[in-house]
Amino acid sequence: MTAPQADPELVGLVRDYFSQTFTADVIGAVERDGMTTPLWLSAAELGLPLVGISAGLGGSGGSLSDLLAVVKGAGRYAVPLPLAETSLAAWLLARAGAKIPATPMTVVPDSSALSLDGDRLTGTATHVPWVRGASHVVAVLPAGVVVADVDHLQVTAGSDLAGMPRDAITANGSDVDVYPADVGADDVLLRGALLRSAQIAGAITGAFELTTTYVGQREQFGRPIGKFQSVQAHIVELAQASALTALSVDRAGAAALHGAASFEIVVTKSVANRNAGLAARAAHQAHGAIGMTQEYALQLLTRRLHTWRGDFGDEASMNVRLGTAMALVGGINAAVTAVGSTIGV
Repeated sequence: MTAPQADPELVGLVRDYFSQTFTADVIGAVERDGMTTPLWLSAAELGLPLVGISAGLGGSGGSLSDLLAVVKGAGRYAVPLPLAETSLAAWLLARAGAKIPATPMTVVPDSSALSLDGDRLTGTATHVPWVRGASHVVAVLPAGVVVADVDHLQVTAGSDLAGMPRDAITANGSDVDVYPADVGADDVLLRGALLRSAQIAGAITGAFELTTTYVGQREQFGRPIGKFQSVQAHIVELAQASALTALSVDRAGAAALHGAASFEIVVTKSVANRNAGLAARAAHQAHGAIGMTQEYALQLLTRRLHTWRGDFGDEASMNVRLGTAMALVGGINAAVTAVGSTIGV
C-alpha cells in the first residue's frame, strides 16, 4: 500500500514558516508567558490549524496526508501552538455537522468523569492540553460531541514536561452545546494517537538533524566527534527512529483513508512511543552536557518527546491492546492483512 503524498507546496510552506517563526527565543517566551494571539493568528492566516477539514465545513481543505505533514512540521520545530488539538476538535465537530470556530480549541482526552444533564455539563477532567489559550473545549460523551466555552469552566492551571499548558477543567452545570454524532471515546483516542505520532515523528527528525549538525562541527582530539564509532552508533539509532516513525505515520494515515485503521494507528503509536524514548536518549548521549542546557535547542524537542509518548495511549497500554486483539483474531497475520482494519479492543 502506497501512502498518499502531501502537497509539496504545503510541505515547503510549513518548513519555511515554522523554521523562521519559531526560534528558540519565541518558544521559550511561550513557555514562560503563554501563547500570544498574534502568534496564533500568524498560523491561522495560513490556514494551518484546519488543514484536512473540508472548506465546506469551515476548514482549509486538503487531505489527511496534508494534515500529517503540518503536524510533523509542528513537531520538528517544537511549535508551541495547539495545532494538533485544534485539528482534533475540528474533526470531531465536522463529524457532528457542527460549525467550526476559527479560534484555537482543545479536546478532553478522557471525558469519563464528565456528565450531561440536558445541556448542562458537570464534572472534572484533568490533563487537558492547552485549555489556557483555547476558546472552546470539546468532549465526546454518550449524547454526542459537547462544546464548552472556556469562559464557562473553572480552569486549574498546570503544565506538561515541555512547559505547555496541561490543565484541569471543572464544570458546575455549565451551559454547553451538544451535537449528536456517531463518535465515541475510541475515535478520540485513535485520531489523537495518529496526530501525536506525527508530532513525535517530526520531533525525532528535528533531534536527528540537530545532532548530526552538532557532531559534525564539534571536535575532540583533532577531529569531529561524529567520526568516532561510539558517536556514530547514536546517529544511526536516531536515523532509524526518524525513518521508521515517519513511515509508520504515513502508512497509518493511508490506512485511515480506507477504514477505522485502529490496528495501524495503535501499532504506529506504540512504535512512536518507543522510538521517542530511544531518540531522546541517543541525542543526549551524542551531545553530552550541552544537550541538557536550557540555552540549547535539543531540550525543546526531547521534553516534547517525553510528553507526547504518554498522550493518547502510552507504550504499555497500546501493546496490551495489540496483544489482546491478536489473541482474539487468531494471531498477527490475521490482524496485519486487512488494510484499515479494526482490531476492536
